[in-house]
Amino acid sequence: MNSMIRPKDWEDPVVLPEAVAPKRVLVCFDGSHTSERALAWASLLAGATAAELVVIVAFEQPLTMRGRGALYVESIREAVAALTGQGLNARGVVVKGEVAHAILDTAEDEACDLIILGRQGLSAELRGVAGSIDRIRERLHGSVTDKVVRHASMQVLVVG
Repeated sequence: MNSMIRPKDWEDPVVLPEAVAPKRVLVCFDGSHTSERALAWASLLAGATAAELVVIVAFEQPLTMRGRGALYVESIREAVAALTGQGLNARGVVVKGEVAHAILDTAEDEACDLIILGRQGLSAELRGVAGSIDRIRERLHGSVTDKVVRHASMQVLVVG
């Protein structure tokens, strides 16, 4: 006899739980390559399900100095235009605040059924070798993606 502890229903046949197509999807966008792939997956999903896409750009206050916040507004316009250009129902929101909390709060406020985000964002792409301390800090405190996955009350799709 195997000494491994198993659930009581271990020998039962596999049952697929009912999955309902999302009606509203929050797509996290920061201009990184992985966030562009998140847009692509959102486009594919919305094309198949007619889900509304809510594209979010979330940023922390220091990034708005010297007009940098305006760059986020422009990038979200481009992202939404790419989606609506495919005939999809999409709109954008720009949220200032701690990024993971902004994503989670917006997903709740917008009643989203799914969050799609990249496994790493623009800051990870840009920091290169000079970002070693940031990577250590991220391991201790967790990345935005890790925080969203751990704390979201809805399904989360992470793309690479």
